[in-house]
Amino acid sequence: MTVYQAVRQFSIQAEDERESTDDESNPLGRAGIWTKTHTIWYKPVREDEESNKDCVGGKRGRAQTAPTKTSPRNAKKHDELWHDGVCPSVSNPLEVYLIPTPPENITFEDPSLDVILLLRVLHAISRYWYYLYDNAMCKEIIPTGEFNNSKLTAKANRQLQDPLVIMTGNIPTWLTELGKTCPFFFPFDTRQMLFYVTAFDRDRAMQRLLDTNPEINQSDSQDSRVAPRLDRKKRTVNREELLKQAESVMQDLGSSRAMLEIQYENEVGTGLGPTLEFYALVSQELQRADLGLWRGEEVTLSNPKGSQEGTKYIQNLQGLFALPFGRTAKPAHIAKVKMKFRFLGKLMAKAIMDFRLVDLPLGLPFYKWMLRQETSLTSHDLFDIDPVVARSVYHLEDVVRQKKRLEQDKSQTKESLRYALETLTMNGCSVEDLGLDFTLPGFPNIELKKGGKDIPVTIYNLEEYLRLVIFWALNEGVSRQFDSFRDGFESVFPLSHLQYFYPEELDQLLCGSKADTWDTKILMECCRPDHGYTHDSRAVKFLFEILSSFDNEQQRLFLQFVTGSPRLPVGGFRSLNPPLTIVRKTFESTENPDDFLPSVMTCVNYLKLPDYSSLEIMREKLLIAAREGQQSFHLS
Repeated sequence: MTVYQAVRQFSIQAEDERESTDDESNPLGRAGIWTKTHTIWYKPVREDEESNKDCVGGKRGRAQTAPTKTSPRNAKKHDELWHDGVCPSVSNPLEVYLIPTPPENITFEDPSLDVILLLRVLHAISRYWYYLYDNAMCKEIIPTGEFNNSKLTAKANRQLQDPLVIMTGNIPTWLTELGKTCPFFFPFDTRQMLFYVTAFDRDRAMQRLLDTNPEINQSDSQDSRVAPRLDRKKRTVNREELLKQAESVMQDLGSSRAMLEIQYENEVGTGLGPTLEFYALVSQELQRADLGLWRGEEVTLSNPKGSQEGTKYIQNLQGLFALPFGRTAKPAHIAKVKMKFRFLGKLMAKAIMDFRLVDLPLGLPFYKWMLRQETSLTSHDLFDIDPVVARSVYHLEDVVRQKKRLEQDKSQTKESLRYALETLTMNGCSVEDLGLDFTLPGFPNIELKKGGKDIPVTIYNLEEYLRLVIFWALNEGVSRQFDSFRDGFESVFPLSHLQYFYPEELDQLLCGSKADTWDTKILMECCRPDHGYTHDSRAVKFLFEILSSFDNEQQRLFLQFVTGSPRLPVGGFRSLNPPLTIVRKTFESTENPDDFLPSVMTCVNYLKLPDYSSLEIMREKLLIAAREGQQSFHLS
């Protein structure tokens, strides 16, 4: 523990001082601690004690963070899968929770522990009950939000918003342990704060605190101890070879603790805007169809720029998921794709670390792989990557269920059973007539077992076929890509820190806010008119009315233009830092504002808006500026 922790915990305090330690209004002012002299007694720890030490961040803490490589390539399992079509069984996530002892990563003792563990089991049952039934709806019984505990959250927030706690690394054990084993007690933003405090260095945690609570900065502006000192490393990249340049930047600086800042060749703009745009543009480049990374449809962009003209991108309405490899895929191609996934892992980890957003619409099964939950993926998860195949699998699973019912029927003779089985149909068509073979649907070159192209699917091997389809689509065909992705991610910081989140929340952490409705009331609360405008100005009212009428694509264009990123952080406009500021663009008396376009300063989220004569003209000029003003940073 730090010296400060030792003093807090073991020094004898005066009664009156003990009562005042909860005074959160002035976290740096617990005067008693700083005026007394404290004598500290200590002795060396014996070596055998050292090896048994179980403290968080001690030996065990570090051992956990080593990447636990799944080894789907081990020879025995491989042969079983390839020669006999035997898949590993799906693991039921409930089993981890239905145990009579507390989980090993809860070490604190407290009278409430039994209740905590009971709630943990109840939440797990509510979340994973459908694993116990065949063909059940996979839907939570009680929404996770109902399990939030307001008192624990208030207590956690007090700790996490105390600059002194963060500067001294004095986070209580119960908070980190509950955050990882019972995340449902806390809402997302509390866990996000806890994540930044525990996963990174002190300065980043401090920066995050100041970003989310600007008032702390004002009260402590004289106190240099509070100001975080984050190193910054600037890199200049060329727009023409963005992906290649991004890979070399991540290779050099991905695992550096410095904040990465990007500038573009032959452009003067630097700082936040170009850096945010870099993450957004690289995200887009990674979706190019010619890279062969993702499942989905090929599309062309609606308003391409320069080098994007005619380039095809992959789109998947369910979210992106890795394109599977077959046994016969060329090693050179596999190596190339693995390199890209490794780079993606680094890029995403660096974005989280530097409070940046990536613009990748990833699917839920992708996030389950990130959290090492791939062994519990089932046919339900197919709906999140390919609904068409998933629906067929669902209907065929129904045929398998009917087959099992017939086989269990004691009144059937051998002959009548055979006849009944062979007359089972899917939508009036027998299984043999569907003309399926043991290859992955949509990928005729990926065999599910050796010689699969020549093995027709019949009512007798249908169950094996379905198991293999699900396993190949979600596990076997994509495991090499995800292993590389996790390696890349772990080279920046350990994936185990993401245990504070559920798979469906990782999209918020990585990509920020989902499409919100922008209504005039929220815009008025969160945006700041300045330098010539007030909330009563005609132009500001016009602007809010226009913004609140924007569709999803127009919102993205506007955000990209003003901030550099096409998405808002979690919390929407309220969390934009610095807030969106609208200032009046001035002209000579002879000039007509209607002839000019708005301009921006992305590093401070400034919109310089001429005082247009009508709402229609402002709308037209804003959209032209947003479309044309992308991908270059110059002095405006």
